[in-house]
Amino acid sequence: MTGDNCGSASRHRRQRLFYEACIPALLLTLLACRYGVPPSSNSTVLCAVALALSLSSLVLRLVWSSKDSIQPHVYRPGADDGAVWGSLLVPISVLATSVGAEAGMEAIRLHPAIVLSLGMSATFTAHYQWSRIGKTALYAEASCFIWMLWLACTVAVGYAGKSAFGDAFGLTQAIAVLLIVSVAQHMWRNEILRSLPRSFTMGEAAVFAQGLTLAAVDFAIQVGYRLRSDESDSAYWESNMHVLCLEAVVLGLWMAGSVLARVMATGILGKRARRGIPGLTVLGSVLGGFGVLALALVSYISQINPIRWILATAFGSAAHIAVLAYWVALLAVAGAIYAVAQGDVSESTKFMLHVKRKSYHVLAALMFVPGWVYARPLLYMSFAVAAAGFVVAECMRALDLGPCSTSIDGFMRRFIDYRDAGPVVTAHFYLLLGCALPVWLGHDSVASLAGVLSLGVADTAASLVGMKLGRARWPGTTKTVEGTVAFCLSLLAAIGVVLRLKGDVGVGWYWYAQVSVVVGVLEAWTEQNDNLVVPLCMYALMQALP
Repeated sequence: MTGDNCGSASRHRRQRLFYEACIPALLLTLLACRYGVPPSSNSTVLCAVALALSLSSLVLRLVWSSKDSIQPHVYRPGADDGAVWGSLLVPISVLATSVGAEAGMEAIRLHPAIVLSLGMSATFTAHYQWSRIGKTALYAEASCFIWMLWLACTVAVGYAGKSAFGDAFGLTQAIAVLLIVSVAQHMWRNEILRSLPRSFTMGEAAVFAQGLTLAAVDFAIQVGYRLRSDESDSAYWESNMHVLCLEAVVLGLWMAGSVLARVMATGILGKRARRGIPGLTVLGSVLGGFGVLALALVSYISQINPIRWILATAFGSAAHIAVLAYWVALLAVAGAIYAVAQGDVSESTKFMLHVKRKSYHVLAALMFVPGWVYARPLLYMSFAVAAAGFVVAECMRALDLGPCSTSIDGFMRRFIDYRDAGPVVTAHFYLLLGCALPVWLGHDSVASLAGVLSLGVADTAASLVGMKLGRARWPGTTKTVEGTVAFCLSLLAAIGVVLRLKGDVGVGWYWYAQVSVVVGVLEAWTEQNDNLVVPLCMYALMQALP
């Protein structure tokens, strides 16, 4: 490639990444304005911080993050560092959930999450900008400005968060909580990148670290609420049991995976022992121990038997049993089709490999849309069960534990792509989380199906149409304009089908068409994992609709 071509490609990439950054910045601004109505002292302050973070993210993109990752041996290759998404995606998701929540206990419970997400975002942005300055002539002045801006944002968020953390909290205590949480998410992010090098961009790791931190803080708040209350509020715990179980599962799986990785790193088991009974024993002991601990904590906090609650959710109604039977039948048919089509895929049949990859997206849509329409509590719980199963399978594969590890590894490697450059295969996790997060965050609106529709329907249509019919490419990408058009049209059609199934007319096709176009362009432009970014942005856009 000539110098002129390289310069043109670099210029196109910088422009595209800046336009991409405008989407989350404007979305956070829109959600902040929606959150600030009706105005109050707290909501006005949080609105101002959100606007400052949006503007800061655009400056960040213009000045620094148009370059590739500063530590390519740590971050996922083939992508920008994703700092804008690491700064804004979690506040966007939390604010979107708050905007869609009705007044009451749920809205009150979300207030600490809004405060903490904005605080973590401010800390991440300041630390990132400071780390990219370098030893220049303006190092001292720039550092002073960055950290003064961070201090102003932290104090402002702490002021708005006084009421979020309890009546006994003053400004100093609220700021102390923000600092502790911000340091925790920074340490968690570094741990993710250290343990799983080349698996995530900086932004992706920041999103996961902030999500884990929010789950841990909310779980701690529930423990504190239980310790302060003399009697069990059965109605409150019954309505929040799904959230409590989900947080226990997420935190338990993360800790179990970390412990397993450290145990295996000691070399206590040889290769043969890993694949035999000793390996299964270690796996079962660690996962079983954390599973029992999670169940015991949930039982203590809620005073509800979690196993009985899970069984009641799964088999408590005819609709749930029918959906379970439908899922079993669908998985059996999909397994039979895969067994028939099994075989090595050569370069000449690259399109068929792509079809196999996207068939899992279609399978997700076929499974989850009926579940959302007819058995939403079951779907909510099933996502957590599936996540646990994926973690167990990946632990067996990555750590070479148990006799099935080789078979699991062979199956997974059929579907990996350039984004699976690290020690773990992330494609199936991103697909599951992309479908599950809007359902976990959402309410009764179609927005909670954002992941299922954008990944199961639209992304599949875009990929297949782009490969077969695509001719005009977006500058600086491998994505085609024809694929983006297919994405937008198929997404709009899928939204219409779901609205008809639900018996809802929605807010009007004009608004849904705008959402489809914005999400389609984002899917074509982003270098982050679109299975994570696209569903959450679509969810937030639909929650922000008038």
